[in-house]
Amino acid sequence: MTPATHISLRLTRFPTRRPAARLQFPAGSPDVLFSGVGADTRAAGTEPISHEAFVLLQFGIHPSREAAQRFAAATATSAPAPGDALESWSAILEPFRYHGQSNHLDRAAGSPVFETLAPPPAPDEPIVVITSAGWRAEGLDPERVREFSTGVQAVRAGMTGVAGLLSQQSFFFPGALEVDPVTVTTWRSFDAMRAWAYGPGAHRHFLDRHRAEPMADRTSFTRCRILESAGTWYREALGR
Repeated sequence: MTPATHISLRLTRFPTRRPAARLQFPAGSPDVLFSGVGADTRAAGTEPISHEAFVLLQFGIHPSREAAQRFAAATATSAPAPGDALESWSAILEPFRYHGQSNHLDRAAGSPVFETLAPPPAPDEPIVVITSAGWRAEGLDPERVREFSTGVQAVRAGMTGVAGLLSQQSFFFPGALEVDPVTVTTWRSFDAMRAWAYGPGAHRHFLDRHRAEPMADRTSFTRCRILESAGTWYREALGR
């Protein structure tokens, strides 16, 4: 399996709910280890299977920075294209800390994604954090999925007003749970993210609960430096 090193990401906000169409990109390209368009259905009040939301995510995993750049350039006008969007922000990300597994590279069994990591950022450097969760199809227990989903919603609600947090979204890909859904949080500084992640509150409570009695079969978190970016997100030009 080709090792992954970089992420391409584009966040787009629309004034009305939009279906997240599939990316128009050549299948089997060596530049792309995974790609998909996700929808923040929780915030839109729609069902995950609807794949319709106000905020859409274009997400790619790549074997090099150059591959991520080529993919981002080739899909700049693909869905979710900015068009009449309220706002759009794109970035090339490099993970500096990673733990866990997802099924983004190995759909059947799940696997680690990143092995080679960048040095940690400066305390005042903006970062992006991506988490994922997934469940085996065999013997899927809907109650475990519901409990995990309830925890995610509680953590999102508890993030209101957190110092240094710019935005937080969670995204489902087509097929709902066939591809591990992800959360994306954007932070004005590395220090702000650390203060929240390791402080008291809903996040710490549900993290401890999940460690004691896992509510998902696989989870991951990826903390990323922003190597390059374009556009704004909630009226801020995050990154370099």
